[in-house]
Amino acid sequence: MNDLSPQRGAVSDVEQRVRDLMHRHAAEAPAGAALLTVVRAESRRRARRTRVVVGAVVAVLATVGVTVPLRLAAAPVAVAAPSVLASPSGPLTVTFPLSPPPSGTDPEVRLAAGLPTLSQPLPDDAATATLTVSPTRPLATGTEPIMVRGVVGYTAESDDTGTSLIWQEAPGQWFELRASPAVPVDRLAGFAKGLLPQPVSVPAPFTFALVPDGYTVDNISPAAVTFCPPDVTADETFVGKLTVMLGVTGELSTGRAVDVAGRPGILTDPVDGFFSLQVDLGDGRLLVIQSATPVPLPEPDLIRFAAGITVNPNATPGQG
Repeated sequence: MNDLSPQRGAVSDVEQRVRDLMHRHAAEAPAGAALLTVVRAESRRRARRTRVVVGAVVAVLATVGVTVPLRLAAAPVAVAAPSVLASPSGPLTVTFPLSPPPSGTDPEVRLAAGLPTLSQPLPDDAATATLTVSPTRPLATGTEPIMVRGVVGYTAESDDTGTSLIWQEAPGQWFELRASPAVPVDRLAGFAKGLLPQPVSVPAPFTFALVPDGYTVDNISPAAVTFCPPDVTADETFVGKLTVMLGVTGELSTGRAVDVAGRPGILTDPVDGFFSLQVDLGDGRLLVIQSATPVPLPEPDLIRFAAGITVNPNATPGQG
């Protein structure tokens, strides 16, 4: 996996709003044990909502004399575990095909829901431009034609992000540019015009000697990498996935002591199907592997997986 190309098709307007909201609050995202608590609460909330909706449907059918068998799925839904750990094809790297002109501030390049994404502060504006590349045209409503970088593009309106620009530069290469807070369309067009045809590549925060076989990587940030099972849709959350992240020793949980390649580790007991393995790196940081759903990766494989992870110099701990 030397280079990660877009893995996801078009996104809806609602999904776009969620993605932008998550990016704007990424710095506030909890890490370690705090993150696990948030994900557990979200899973319980979804389960309760499902039971309420199903119960209401059954009640309506009963009033008209229709009888249906009621079978509620257990929550959270179990995800099939990989049968083995596999060797990756190479180190994880995120590459964006365009780069902004030099400005004294390096752009942030990450993988978000399987799509390479670049963010850069706009000059003379208290706003950040975010550019995403996708293999298909993003879904948008209220589009109007506009010239972008010498080609006919489109504008799209959103209540959350204001105007965004959408254009295609090559087959299978669609771009969407937006800003937060929203800025006028001419500011976006000016930023797009200055983009250079020079790829920007950044390494993932971790190097993996082994990876869960059959899983794909759908998010890479300076603090975390998510491994997505085959039956889980790629998105910007940690729900339903194995997440490898960097934390701090102040977030160390209680649990059973294990040895991870000579480093002390703590394996927490599963609670509501959730677990974590925390490895003390000896410098105030923790290597944390979290499972947000009951992925029954056998303990020996989990420890082998953790033992094969190297923290790269560009890794930054998440904020708890």
